[in-house]
Amino acid sequence: MKNRFVHYGAVLLIIAAVSAGVLGAVNDFTKTVIQENELKTVNQARMKVLSVAKSFKQDEAVTTEGLEFIPGYNEGGELVGYVTTVAQPGYGGDIKWVMGITKDGKIAGMDIIGCQETPGLGAKVQEREWQDHWIGEDKTHEFNKSVDAFAGATISPKAIYDGLMRTLAAYENGVRK
Repeated sequence: MKNRFVHYGAVLLIIAAVSAGVLGAVNDFTKTVIQENELKTVNQARMKVLSVAKSFKQDEAVTTEGLEFIPGYNEGGELVGYVTTVAQPGYGGDIKWVMGITKDGKIAGMDIIGCQETPGLGAKVQEREWQDHWIGEDKTHEFNKSVDAFAGATISPKAIYDGLMRTLAAYENGVRK
């Protein structure tokens, strides 16, 4: 009887070790693929939010107030603005987006790349039309519930507004100076 427990214990140990090894290998493989896909998503979003830029120079990024502002250049090599990735707590968790800022401190565009908000309510922040209404706004914009939010959901739009204003202030204080 004692040998049977040792035998089953040894078999279970071998199965667990093999499973752990397989899971570790799969994790190492998928981690790289996931990182590459995230970078591809962010790069596509950068092109959307600062469409006049044809290239971005990561090595010239300016970091201020926890945000990394990456300069964007047009075909002639002229600086046209900056892009940054913003995360702001919403109702259902962090809302993450890529934001483009013109040289004069106006919103050139935004593209939400991560959102856990309530479907049909807060998740409406992912709609292109709502995101596009921020284009051209600057740090002087004041939140207007009737224009900037939508019925049944004010937490998510207000969270994005707060993130936009925080980012524009960081740009003014640390990049534009």
